[in-house]
Amino acid sequence: MGSPDRRVFLKRCIQTFPTLLLPHFATAGNLTDAGALETSYRTPATVERYIDPLRIPPKLAPAATRNGVDVYHVHMSEFSSSMHSQLPPTRRWGYEAQCPGPTIEAVRGRPVEIHWHNQLPVQHIFQVDPTIHGAMPPAPAVRTVPHLHGARTRSESDGLPEKWFAPGAVARYSYTNNQQAATLWYHDHAVGITRLNVYAGLSGFYLLRDDAERAMNLPSGDHEIPLLLQDRTLDENGQLVYAPTFDDGKPLAPGKWGSEFFGQLPVVNGAIYPYLNVEPRPYRLRVLNGSNSRFFNLYFNLAKHPTDIPALVTFQQIGTDGGFLPKPVPLNKVLLGPAERGDLIIDFSDLAGKTVTLSNDAAAPYPGWEFATTHHAQLYELMQFRVALPLAGKSQSVTLTSFPSYTPLKADGSITTRDFVLSEQMDADGRSIGMQINGKRYDDAVTETVKLGSVEQWRFINATDDAHPMHLHLVQFEILHRQGFDIAAFRGGKLQLVGIPRPPAANESGRKDTAVVNPRDVLTIHVHFEGYAGRYVFHCHMLEHEDNDMMRPYEVIS
Repeated sequence: MGSPDRRVFLKRCIQTFPTLLLPHFATAGNLTDAGALETSYRTPATVERYIDPLRIPPKLAPAATRNGVDVYHVHMSEFSSSMHSQLPPTRRWGYEAQCPGPTIEAVRGRPVEIHWHNQLPVQHIFQVDPTIHGAMPPAPAVRTVPHLHGARTRSESDGLPEKWFAPGAVARYSYTNNQQAATLWYHDHAVGITRLNVYAGLSGFYLLRDDAERAMNLPSGDHEIPLLLQDRTLDENGQLVYAPTFDDGKPLAPGKWGSEFFGQLPVVNGAIYPYLNVEPRPYRLRVLNGSNSRFFNLYFNLAKHPTDIPALVTFQQIGTDGGFLPKPVPLNKVLLGPAERGDLIIDFSDLAGKTVTLSNDAAAPYPGWEFATTHHAQLYELMQFRVALPLAGKSQSVTLTSFPSYTPLKADGSITTRDFVLSEQMDADGRSIGMQINGKRYDDAVTETVKLGSVEQWRFINATDDAHPMHLHLVQFEILHRQGFDIAAFRGGKLQLVGIPRPPAANESGRKDTAVVNPRDVLTIHVHFEGYAGRYVFHCHMLEHEDNDMMRPYEVIS
């Protein structure tokens, strides 16, 4: 973000700032004096790793079924619970007083109705910047609107950012579940404060299933694990701190918007450095990057420490945001930008007695290719899998041969192409004051009107120094290719593509709802506008960016 010359000067001045905040601590055993933890806590930077078990979000049962529609009541409230056994309870927000919220399992073709109850306090956990669009008075500080990310829904149930409701109110949304099985998730989407509400804890899994998935004989039950990956910073009392920065790492006044946030601690399913005991058999991991700004380049490491030579465990990716891939893809690393999902199969059958660490080597910010880029706290390790349980019953064989048929999107020669320039606005000191798409803010008039049932080609042109995970509501799309462009020519008003178009990686070849646009790259996607007519949005899913103002509305007409 910003010019390289400015960043070279500023970031050389602060190059030692955050990278030394968290020293490496060796894996520790279980504590023996549980009672002492009640009166003698540690600081967040000194907690022992891998002494707390991974929390698996419980599944939420419907409150009733009416005329074939499963009806749920989901309450948003404030609660306190410990994120680590060596820390005091942390004040958080959650769905059903949990973080992440309970997992909702739905079946393709069977509608769901959710009553979303806002029972939050009227005072926000964090300071709200009232200069951000949507957060300006007279808007209340606390307001929410849930979005079922990746779902094909009518506009009135989509969770449009400006359709928020205040504490004491209830919103009733309907989800038809008329799409293939996929890892969806729900999270808050209130305009101007999405970054704060999600950081406070408002997110959870929504797993959509169908007959094709059941026929695949995938690991299930205790052998299917949802993993919500996030990063958080805690103060000395174990309470959440939301402290964004500008791109040069300079701290901001409390409550002021900043262009990026990177937490100092890894959080998996709401817990810091957890572990999971597993059997020597295949497991299915439903992995979601739920962070505000952080990318994760994930791998499974048999090495004992992050500084050791890695010993990687190969795994299979079988699905992405919109459902199953055309075929499984063997990998030893997978990159997930904010909001992207990876449906993974990892086989522990030959690893009995071993410990596998879920590790990460993505730069913060990502891609971090400029030598002067400030690198925030690096989260090299997230959690451990201990292959310590005896095999329960017969080991399940996962052949991954019965994949659902996959039909690529087809577009005729008259396809409409739309270009979207991702840009950043700077103040007099060269620091970010917001992001835009085609030079427009979210509250500017709609400029994109698409025909229901059509296929269009959208090109995202990234003129910033950040990678942006771009997300479209309502639809799934396919990545066509990526290609570089001449930034100097572009600043002169000409889009001059360079190099050859690069096809998507094999594990990006399925349906997507979020895709990464790298700096100085053009991402081209094919979008099928199926489902419903109405108003929807598209935006960067770095939450700081979408809040100010890298989000635009679009209209689908019949």
